[in-house]
Amino acid sequence: MKKLFLTIGCCLTLSGCSVYYAANAPAPVEYKKVQVGTDKNEVLSILGVPKVTDNKGDQKTETFEFVDGYSSASKARILLYLAGDVFTAALAEVIFWPLETAAFKGDLCRGTVSYDNNDHVIGYDIMDSEGSHLWTSASTNK
Repeated sequence: MKKLFLTIGCCLTLSGCSVYYAANAPAPVEYKKVQVGTDKNEVLSILGVPKVTDNKGDQKTETFEFVDGYSSASKARILLYLAGDVFTAALAEVIFWPLETAAFKGDLCRGTVSYDNNDHVIGYDIMDSEGSHLWTSASTNK
């Protein structure tokens, strides 16, 4: 009986790394809500605090970095991780934990947003970590 409780205790202690990472995975950033004319405060609520702010005359440009995660529906993988932990006495963590840390960490994105005198967006360019444009205004297209 002691071995059973010890085994269950070990399973509960060892399991959960992948479950924890999946539960705390970054949420998606709704960067497509950034439009020409959007107020600066709304941009900050979407993209977070800017890394760099550059003031040139009547125009202000801010540079952002953020992690774009996955939808809450993708968190259903937690059930797979829990089932794997239960049926394999947490040995599945050898596969699930590295998979979770490598594949589901989110994408690092960068973007610049330009504002007019009244702090309304006049242009934006959001890119992924490889430099591909994800969301760009007409005024910043080249």
